[in-house]
Amino acid sequence: MSVYLDERQINQMSHNELREDLIKRNLTPNGDARILRRRLIHNCKPREKQLYQFLAVIDFEATCVARPLDPYIQEIIEFPIVLIDVSQQSIIDTFHSYCRPVLQPILSDYCKQLTGITQEQVNHAPTFTEVFANVEKWLNERNLILDSKEICLFITDGPADFNKYLRKQCEISQIKYPTWASQWLNVKQTFRNFYFVTPGRIKNMLDSLQLQFDGNLHSGLDDAKNIAKIVIQLIQDGCVLIPNESYTSSMIPSGRFASIRNDPTRIRCLNCSRSHFNGRSCIKDTSRRRQRSKYHRSLSRETIPSLLEFSFPSASRRLTKH
Repeated sequence: MSVYLDERQINQMSHNELREDLIKRNLTPNGDARILRRRLIHNCKPREKQLYQFLAVIDFEATCVARPLDPYIQEIIEFPIVLIDVSQQSIIDTFHSYCRPVLQPILSDYCKQLTGITQEQVNHAPTFTEVFANVEKWLNERNLILDSKEICLFITDGPADFNKYLRKQCEISQIKYPTWASQWLNVKQTFRNFYFVTPGRIKNMLDSLQLQFDGNLHSGLDDAKNIAKIVIQLIQDGCVLIPNESYTSSMIPSGRFASIRNDPTRIRCLNCSRSHFNGRSCIKDTSRRRQRSKYHRSLSRETIPSLLEFSFPSASRRLTKH
């Protein structure tokens, strides 16, 4: 029988002591000391039930150049989905397609080297409009986007996949923004809030967990599979996965495939209920850091401006993926 430990006792344990205790509890002993402490702390608490049956990890790749000139509009050229069964804690299915760009049909050498995507692959690929239709068909065949139930939670590696890339691509392709992408889990925020560790990029999170990166960086499908590894470890460590970012816009009722009219000025964080774009740290956290700084006066809630007052950054500005 496992011995109960309180948080104070766990915080005083060395890295080796943490590993030994986790092994006794048949838990993963891999990870740096901060990860192991959080894993043990949550193991000593009652396990909360997950809210979603499935998790869909998406990681787009887009056209890019080494030194973009304004305006430069990026188009999605790879659309992967990795589906996780929460109860099985494993990947059960994948969707993958390249997309043929229409504004910049010729890939730059930089883009081909970064993503590993060849000109031939995109030349023979369907347009985003066709890929998007296939995505919705794939999701509906698996009953993942039913209006009546919270069945599937979408997961990204940051705010850009939906807020920037999908939003702009829907404008280019003249597609209504999908309701299923109206809220999602930003794995970086969840990683930071659960483990109290600065997440960095995908490989940094895997390194903190002492997990191996499989495949090639900036391959959309490989990145999505590696994000899935991080997500599965979060589930095993007791993290309840919920949306933490959303795209709030005016809804257009159109039956089962109801969509959202693009309104990029209305984006809010589900963590702090305030508006901020980059999602790297919510305004509540930013305020707390400023209060601790001797160089800033104390900020009240009233002095923190809402980004609803500012215009949304144009997608034609420089965008760097990952």
